[in-house]
Amino acid sequence: MGNQNSLKEIPRFETERLLLREFTERDAQNIFEYASDPEVIFFMPWDKHETLEDTNEYLSKSKVAFQNSDNIDFGIELKSENKLIGAISVRNWNNINSCADVGYVVARKYWGKGIAAEALKAVIKFGFEDLQVNRIEAHCDENNSASFRVMEKVGMKYEGTHRQKIFIKGKFISIRYYSILKSEYFVV
Repeated sequence: MGNQNSLKEIPRFETERLLLREFTERDAQNIFEYASDPEVIFFMPWDKHETLEDTNEYLSKSKVAFQNSDNIDFGIELKSENKLIGAISVRNWNNINSCADVGYVVARKYWGKGIAAEALKAVIKFGFEDLQVNRIEAHCDENNSASFRVMEKVGMKYEGTHRQKIFIKGKFISIRYYSILKSEYFVV
């Protein structure tokens, strides 16, 4: 269980093409677009959003999680389109082990354009420089090659596969684990 979040507000930061920022209620339709796409959610541990109400419930839970724990959900906004096209989360960062977990999702229209890697690089920098964690880890379904290629692209190291680690959507899934250490980040 995470500790109380020591951040007062979700920070905003920019990359070359992206703005990582707090969700707003105006983002609901854009979130629903990707969260209701069966291809986008295929490897995700959460269920497809069937209605806009599902998305609004997610937004409420995200806000509460930030206020009550050490989870931060950033919206990924594509600056050129002024549109939210995904999300990236930093979870469980405020702990004795100084280790954070990261996860991300991007709308299908924007796959293969380096968006997830650009967002992940920014969140890794934030984790090491601002949150002062020592280790950042991420994981994905072993069959989600697009996701683990993103992790490799940003310098995360493959640590192994946990066979049939989690039960999602009616079946056991094997998970690939990756990490990057603060010492590796500052050397690169």
